[in-house]
Amino acid sequence: MTTLTASQNGFSFKRCVLDTIFSGLVALILFGPIVGVVLDGYSFNFEGQRLVWIIAAVMAGRFLLSAFLMTQTGRRFAARFEGDSAGVYVRPAGYKSRMRWIIPLVLALAICFPFVATKYVLTVAILGLIYVLLGLGLNIVVGLAGLLDLGYVAFYAIGAYGLALGYQYLGLGFWSMLPIAALMAAAAGALLGFPVLRMHGDYLAIVTLGFGEIIRLILNNWLSFTGGPNGISAPPPTFFGLEFGRRAKEGGRAVPRVFPFELQPQHEVYFYLRRPGAGRAAGAVYQASPDANAHWPRVGSAEGR
Repeated sequence: MTTLTASQNGFSFKRCVLDTIFSGLVALILFGPIVGVVLDGYSFNFEGQRLVWIIAAVMAGRFLLSAFLMTQTGRRFAARFEGDSAGVYVRPAGYKSRMRWIIPLVLALAICFPFVATKYVLTVAILGLIYVLLGLGLNIVVGLAGLLDLGYVAFYAIGAYGLALGYQYLGLGFWSMLPIAALMAAAAGALLGFPVLRMHGDYLAIVTLGFGEIIRLILNNWLSFTGGPNGISAPPPTFFGLEFGRRAKEGGRAVPRVFPFELQPQHEVYFYLRRPGAGRAAGAVYQASPDANAHWPRVGSAEGR
């Protein structure tokens, strides 16, 4: 590790600054398109202030981390995570990780994060964690097993479409289809792996790449069954039969209607299409709101457009 190598001779302010600048550039590349650019219909808005705060937090954290790792305590702390050069190794039977406190910390952050994050940031975080799971699985197949699998994402597609199709055609809910979708993806992997794992190297890569393309073409072109490029709706998760939306579907119950959650009018947003019926409906909703004059611009005015 570059930072640890430089820290052997004592504290180096230059090395801390270089690590900080490099981390800031990486944060700009990663978070710039995701957090800095927010889509707004057919246009986009640039959220520069939010992006600057994130980059500043990353750079400050990296500077403090580099400075800490150059101290005697930091070197002893980093030495705990250094392993031998043998690659994969097996721990003793009674070994306990020194990082076991991270699991409850991550669980606490996962519980608190949805209450402080906006819907956009929460959606980006969910997609990012989904791809993290895919990366961990791919690391097992390619990194540990040494199999060059270029069709790994096909199993992800089989599981995702299996969950949505089970809801669409069988009427099964999210929690019912979740284990079934996982079993479908595992079964597809077993059926493919039985004849294909006899191959190695480039031959295995070509076969798995072909399998991934077959799945992609089927899902994109079977319009009557999968919806084609338009996709298909997946069932939303529920909590003991309660829906997480503000309003439940017909015959269902929503969480805010069962638990004593206070709905603030200033946190609600009404969208209406530019057509006569929808415009009048939006105006009626506005007139019925008790705090309309305090929280909402008038529909049809210059402020409300």
